[in-house]
Amino acid sequence: MELGLGRMLHQVFYLLVVTAHVLTDVDVPITVHWNGGFQGEACFPITEEMHSWTVVLTFDQPLTSLDAYTADVTASQDGGKVYVLHNKAWNKDEHVGDKLCLGFQGHGHGDIAPKVTGSIHAGDYTFQNTTAPHTQTATTHIQTTASTHRSTTATTHRSTPPTTHRVTTPTTHRVTTPTTHRVTTPTTYRVTTPTTHRVTTPTTHRVTTPTKSTTHSVPFAVTPAPGNRTTTPHLSSIKVIKDWGERFAGVFNFTIHEDVLGWVMNVTFSKGLAYLELPDGEPKFHSADGKQWMIVNKDYHSAYHPGDTLSIMILGNYRNGGGAPTAQAVLTNMGVDNWRVNQQPDDNKSKYNYNDVIYKSILFYEAQRSGKLPPSNRIPYRGDSAINDTGNGHSLSGGWYNGGDHVKFNFPMAFSTTMLAWGYLLYKDAYQSAGQEDYLLDSIKWPLNYLLKCHTKPEELYVQVGDPKHDHYYWGPPELLRMNRPAYQINATHPGTDVAMETAAAFAAGSLVFKDKDPGLAATLLTHAKQLWDFGNKYHGIYSNSIKQAEPFYKSNNFTDELCWGSLWLYQVTNDAHYLTEAEKNFDPSPAWSLYWDDKTLGNQILLYKLTKNDKYKVAAEASLVSWFPGGSVPYTPKGLAHRNESGSLSHSANIAFAALVAADAGINPPEYRRWAMCQIHYGLGDTGFSYVIGFGDRYPLRPHHRSSSCPILPAICGPFMKTNKDPNVHILYGALVGGPDQSDNFVDDRVRIDQNDVACDFNAGLQSAVAGLKSLWLRSEHPEQKHDATCPYQKKADEVVGRK
Repeated sequence: MELGLGRMLHQVFYLLVVTAHVLTDVDVPITVHWNGGFQGEACFPITEEMHSWTVVLTFDQPLTSLDAYTADVTASQDGGKVYVLHNKAWNKDEHVGDKLCLGFQGHGHGDIAPKVTGSIHAGDYTFQNTTAPHTQTATTHIQTTASTHRSTTATTHRSTPPTTHRVTTPTTHRVTTPTTHRVTTPTTYRVTTPTTHRVTTPTTHRVTTPTKSTTHSVPFAVTPAPGNRTTTPHLSSIKVIKDWGERFAGVFNFTIHEDVLGWVMNVTFSKGLAYLELPDGEPKFHSADGKQWMIVNKDYHSAYHPGDTLSIMILGNYRNGGGAPTAQAVLTNMGVDNWRVNQQPDDNKSKYNYNDVIYKSILFYEAQRSGKLPPSNRIPYRGDSAINDTGNGHSLSGGWYNGGDHVKFNFPMAFSTTMLAWGYLLYKDAYQSAGQEDYLLDSIKWPLNYLLKCHTKPEELYVQVGDPKHDHYYWGPPELLRMNRPAYQINATHPGTDVAMETAAAFAAGSLVFKDKDPGLAATLLTHAKQLWDFGNKYHGIYSNSIKQAEPFYKSNNFTDELCWGSLWLYQVTNDAHYLTEAEKNFDPSPAWSLYWDDKTLGNQILLYKLTKNDKYKVAAEASLVSWFPGGSVPYTPKGLAHRNESGSLSHSANIAFAALVAADAGINPPEYRRWAMCQIHYGLGDTGFSYVIGFGDRYPLRPHHRSSSCPILPAICGPFMKTNKDPNVHILYGALVGGPDQSDNFVDDRVRIDQNDVACDFNAGLQSAVAGLKSLWLRSEHPEQKHDATCPYQKKADEVVGRK
């Protein structure tokens, strides 16, 4: 006769055929329960390398069944009190520092909410139950075999199934004051007054991600929307509409009591179903006996608001006759994310908390990461993505998604990296004072490592991964990318001087950044920088002429500015006069239109003056900057923003503000350039009563044009509907600078307004570096506020600043 394994824990011992490390039991919370079932989540810190694992869950009362979404239930003991779960093929590898979280759903009698403990074991276990009289100690033999291999199977140009999302517990994830506002119409912002928002409670956000889109006879469960839930799940019993004998139609009616954006419905039937279809939902998984089903929304049937009735029709075939089954359903809202981060301490007491802006801007770059994420990942809703990006057998995983899509455009990526590195080299004191130096270095290293992968031969450089036309049709999280992702390269027959020189500049700047921190990396970066400089200088050409897939999105118009730019950065690393000579040969004295990924003219003018002190470069830099002052060629909004372009207006002003700070540090009109730069940055941070940096301040954009942050929590389905949906993004895209207002200071917070709500890595590069510059000025007691010269909007005319127009 079988003796219950979980009846007396002290009576249990494990015989290990191969020794495995067993972690201490943890208490497992039940996240929600109802009549007939419950959901919970077991989280385990990983303290040793695991290449397969087994989790044992022990309940204080028997269950009729247990389903787990990201693991297989391999054994049940003690009449349903103990369950053994084993990793799936795609999430078997766990590393020191990870946290493995498993969502599960249990079924029982009545409103069941058991106490649960869990333990995790390294290795593959085979449980063999040994029966014994009640007076004997029962022994369960556990056979363990060490798992020593990693999966190497990959499909070219496709992402492998994402792993279970791992979340570390950095101290930075705390509570802040902003909250997400749910409205149904886009908001136009004019003159506004900041409002007070409620405080949400901090939580650890965990995401489980599905691996397939078809129904399978495997155990399942879904992790409910993370955060501190303030409402109960939506419950419904089936109403049978028609029973044909072994086939029936029914409906679940849910009265919606909160904003729902993406949902998962877990249904428990009284008898097993052989088949189930829904017009407005998609069965994802079901238990082997057909009694438990997990259903997710379709991409056109997902958004509901309080007072709505969600009716989900089903049509099913049941087994064993006897009439249509009864059923209970629990609908979980997957559009709620209560993850918040804490506002950083403000040790300088300037008008705006520069520490907080720097911190959150770095978080934005982490949200843009592609590839295999490290255990230190701080963005809970992001997981591994595009890990199989390749080019002719070369791994091209990693890097940043430049904006709200999932193409890796190396030209703006390299520019962003150079700008961030430049800001760090000039204002290291700001990052150190803000406690963000290590995070900044980690942030810069991420694209640098990817760009190194892209330089596969001295005269071969991959410069783009993904076809934008196909990519832009996909509105969903990057973790579920399944499309073909071609890679495009420049070479001797398809030149790209501009992108080669920009990448050389990023490598050279990175070499300076890591010269003392990581000499090996610095040396590698310099070697590649020199090779790319030689390559770009040998074969002249515009990269977007060679790669037509880039032309509609990041078309280059010239490459002489990059020839100068790349040469200047190589000169700063090597002190080789040859590079300076080449830079001067390609110098352009014309006033710069802006400073951005396709125009480095102003950066060249300032750097040449700093490096040579030749006044002709100073005159050129002044001529470029004077056009940005009131009365110059760049128009102003009524509230003081230098408005160069309708699309991405704030990105241009932020980049020029950074350039003005660098010029001021070089001795060019310091008081005026610094105050003007401060006013431009402060406009973006909230001088109009509205912050254009997401998650900073009390009022900020809620609907950036950004796929991954807009989508509901997996496994709920995202889709094109989300682009036009008027609800706020599910996740806060902390630190992202949106495009900005029109020339009249009007801003429409609407995802379809790409000109105003787009985000991009190159948008933030100038902003973050300029904020670091302002922070550095404060540390040096040179900030305009400390000089009592901080009136904004900036009013002084261009000719008053430099004596001419």
